[in-house]
Amino acid sequence: MRAALAAGLALAASAAPAQEPPLWANLAECSAVFRATALSAGYGGVTAEQIAAAETAAAAFRARAVEVAGEMGQTEAEADVASIMVYLEPRWENRIDRLFSVKSNLDWFGYCGRLGREQGVLIPDLAP
Repeated sequence: MRAALAAGLALAASAAPAQEPPLWANLAECSAVFRATALSAGYGGVTAEQIAAAETAAAAFRARAVEVAGEMGQTEAEADVASIMVYLEPRWENRIDRLFSVKSNLDWFGYCGRLGREQGVLIPDLAP
């Protein structure tokens, strides 16, 4: 038992740290974030214009994700982005009830705002 524990600890200590997702995957995740924002229309004070702006941002992030995936060598960039949207969108839809009150969600909004500006996806009016 002790030998197995020691071996496990040694393996964990020598394991390489998790790699950062590729840029196109983060752009895709930001698409899902903005899509969830557009779907959270039940919050008071949200205008139809703001919902449309979030939908536009979601589409722009997704388009940029496909573009960057292609630039990074993904031979089927659109299919690759679509394959991760299958789980990203439901994951963010499941956060809608507490979308604007959970720190990790707010951190994603900040990150997506910065990434969107860096990548030319967001115009200043859409940037969080």
